[in-house]
Amino acid sequence: MAVLVCAGCGGTKPHGEAALKSACEGVFDTKTITEARKGENFDDLHVADGARSHASAVKTMLDEDHAAYACIIDDKDSSKSDAGALSIKFIPGLGPLFSPNETQSYGGYRASKLDNGMQAGAEPNTVSVYFQCKTKDRMRPLSVTGTLYSDVYMDFEVRFRPLFRSSLKVAKLLKCENDIKFPDPAKMKYLPLKKN
Repeated sequence: MAVLVCAGCGGTKPHGEAALKSACEGVFDTKTITEARKGENFDDLHVADGARSHASAVKTMLDEDHAAYACIIDDKDSSKSDAGALSIKFIPGLGPLFSPNETQSYGGYRASKLDNGMQAGAEPNTVSVYFQCKTKDRMRPLSVTGTLYSDVYMDFEVRFRPLFRSSLKVAKLLKCENDIKFPDPAKMKYLPLKKN
């Protein structure tokens, strides 16, 4: 495994495969990394500057009641973007991704109803998951929306795997008492596409 040097980064940072293996507390598996390798800027990927973790994202969500990144990975073109080339962000307090009565996906948006009222949605560069977390210290469940944004080419299935792993880490840190389990992304069923 080669470690590439980033010119102007002030030292050596892992890039490409090494960066993804060490990023985001291990949520990127071999299959995800293999899929990401198909992208044209794969060897430029590196963990963005700044301290981010699932624990810091949960702390921000609870203490400040606003969105927080658990992970940002940059490439040579994305370092000025908040979301980077690939990122995982969690947002507290939003409503569902789509109406519980929704029966169809539409346009470039694919909707999936998961167990226990959870929802997942996929768009060309983004996959999202919505779940509610019940805890002892809250009268009402905390709704959480997790989003994986990616400029790096990956199929929906591949993008959901790290997002689900990351969401489980957040659920554990939030001490959710309700059963939060995500499906195998390869077996997810999407609502049928709306016909024109």
